[in-house]
Amino acid sequence: MRRRLVFASLLAVLPAMAGEVGLLVDKQAGKAQVFSAQKYDAVSPTGLGIRGAFDVLDLKVAALQVNATWHNKTTGDLSYGGAKQGELDNQYWAAGAMVNWKLLVNVGAGVEYRSEKLTWRSATPLGNGDTTQGRTWARVNIGFSIPTPVVSPFFALEVAAPLSKKDATTTPKDFADAMAPQVQVGIYGGIRF
Repeated sequence: MRRRLVFASLLAVLPAMAGEVGLLVDKQAGKAQVFSAQKYDAVSPTGLGIRGAFDVLDLKVAALQVNATWHNKTTGDLSYGGAKQGELDNQYWAAGAMVNWKLLVNVGAGVEYRSEKLTWRSATPLGNGDTTQGRTWARVNIGFSIPTPVVSPFFALEVAAPLSKKDATTTPKDFADAMAPQVQVGIYGGIRF
């Protein structure tokens, strides 16, 4: 009897849970930095990420959501004076929260913590190496969804930026941290269930 009651309770709660799964295609943009008397150009790679989210509070016109993102490795050229001097890779995972307003168009705003792994390969003076940094990012998006009975496809334009930035370039690690993305613009789409 107890198992039936637990099973019935789970079935009652599951339809009330709302979530989404989506794909993010983006362009990251960094900032030019000076290291060892050379001014390196900004690294601006294109990337792809996967995001999953669940609504923890749904008020029908707005919802509070928790989400997690995994972003694949992006690679950009380390160059100065137009000459390629190496490459910088960036990969991250993120966890955060967002408020989504369900109006005529969908609007969202939130924050997330990103753990960014940066790997560089270059000629002297940088050499090769990697570093990991954690930063808090703010995200906003605007888009629309197509309501259907079971799942709803959605599309959104998204902009994200870190709330802290590093510009010190005294060591190779500092340089890599400073070359990390300063803004990310992308298209996010998927299904809501």
